[in-house]
Amino acid sequence: MLRRSLPLVVLVVFAFVLRVVGLDFGLPWAEARPDEQTIAYQAMKFGRGDLNPHSFNYPSLFKYVVFVLFGADFAVGRAIGRFAGQEDFLRAFFAADPEFRLLMRAWSAVAGTVGVALLARAPGRLWGVFFLAVSFLHVRDSHFGVTDITMVTLTTAGVLLAVRLQRTGTVRTALWAGLVCGLATSTKYNAALLAVPLVAAAATARGPLSTWVPPVARARLGASALAAMGVGFVLGTPYALLDFGQFVGDFRYEMTHLAEGHHIDVGVGWAHHAAATLPDALGWPLYVVGIGAVGMSWFSNFRLSLVLFSFPIVYFVAIGRGHTAFYRYMLPVLPFLCIAAGAFFEAVEARFGRVFAWVVGALVAAPSFGRALEADRLFAGEDTREAMAAWIHAEVPTDAVIVHAGAYTGAPMLQRNVPNQTREYAAKAGRADAGGFRKPDELKWYEADRPMYDVQLVEKAGVDYASVRSLASLESDPPPWLLVESSGLRFYSAVPAEVQALADTRYDLVHEEVGTADTSRPTYDQQDAFYMPTDGFVGVSRMGPNLRLYRLRDAR
Repeated sequence: MLRRSLPLVVLVVFAFVLRVVGLDFGLPWAEARPDEQTIAYQAMKFGRGDLNPHSFNYPSLFKYVVFVLFGADFAVGRAIGRFAGQEDFLRAFFAADPEFRLLMRAWSAVAGTVGVALLARAPGRLWGVFFLAVSFLHVRDSHFGVTDITMVTLTTAGVLLAVRLQRTGTVRTALWAGLVCGLATSTKYNAALLAVPLVAAAATARGPLSTWVPPVARARLGASALAAMGVGFVLGTPYALLDFGQFVGDFRYEMTHLAEGHHIDVGVGWAHHAAATLPDALGWPLYVVGIGAVGMSWFSNFRLSLVLFSFPIVYFVAIGRGHTAFYRYMLPVLPFLCIAAGAFFEAVEARFGRVFAWVVGALVAAPSFGRALEADRLFAGEDTREAMAAWIHAEVPTDAVIVHAGAYTGAPMLQRNVPNQTREYAAKAGRADAGGFRKPDELKWYEADRPMYDVQLVEKAGVDYASVRSLASLESDPPPWLLVESSGLRFYSAVPAEVQALADTRYDLVHEEVGTADTSRPTYDQQDAFYMPTDGFVGVSRMGPNLRLYRLRDAR
């Protein structure tokens, strides 16, 4: 028994290692991974006693999970004397203590590893586990303390339970399958499409020993599964009913956002995901094998494919209809392509032998595995924003005004001063992403041993920054310090020509941090403000944009 399970254990441990290397990347900087801070602040807000998130851009299950993680951290910290009370705990949180973000990321790393292990229960077994273990996009996003990987793991579990429902035809299995699918939907709304495999499983279910199930019994199975799915969703997001108006408004916003696009046009999602996202996520060889194997499965076992592969197909069609096409949107498809590819290589192994199959399988997985290793290299290394912040701390006076040309997420990891924070939160008043929770204005909540700066952003169309400087104000009243970013992210790192001309004529370059030798070579998820390539890692030595800091000549 142990000998048979050893390969699975080795693969799962290997998958876990890939997902925890460099897990502390960018910390304690709040924007190292966009959206982590939003979730963390909303989760911390529950500590006030109000469990209504007052924001439904995400469902609330993951926020509650993070709240429980934070609560456990407080309880343990209080018991061992790390926190004297709530004020110490909040001070650590506002000071961006890495442990809070690490807890969120560790949850995702574990959830991602569990998702890999689940494929041992699917067709393809060890092969599917192997392919998902080394999937670049799955490895990358398992480092992030956000909703996606938890949703993917729950989605995988839900579909596999639907397959069991089809095989056993029991109400108990229908209830479990529906409940897990509901929890997945309560993590991200797009998992609602899991209703399709649930209905398919109930409609094609067979009883023990493949006995025939009457239509009335099948209808009962489907109704039980869908009812349990609704219960699972409400358990994780109860205020979708209790604060129905806010829920509907935020949900409509997300649907509109999906259709309209995000800052930069990458084309319709179907084409972008098929030609860019999935090839980068898996590598072209594994992607092609997975797609081909899914197609073949419909001819070799239509009944099983109706349950196992209906979700990724319907999901791709639904999500791809819009112009918002983040790479992470394709994460739920990856396990099923890996399952299909795994089943194909299981057949290859049976016909041509283990050695031949694993040699070819390793070659097929090599591009994705190579990208995963490159991602871990960058996660574990220094960030240009971290290095620039260290230089500024040493050389630039505290409370200095620094104007950054680029994106908020591309700015160095600096502690912003009280006026800066006040402007930022005032601008977010009433907005869903603020969540009603903010860092107080009192200095006691700031780190006294760290310099503070008034970081302002050059205005950028389509982005609502609070601490913003217009081009006209830059030219009429140039700041003492000007920071210019550049990267392969065409929208986020776009800098007006007037700003660069001002830097060349009125300023001296005093320091530079370079992470990418040639910013035109790497491929990026252009809609995501995350400064790691998805392909073309050669010449990328560090995460983060290239940063150039200029000092006004008259300010010497």
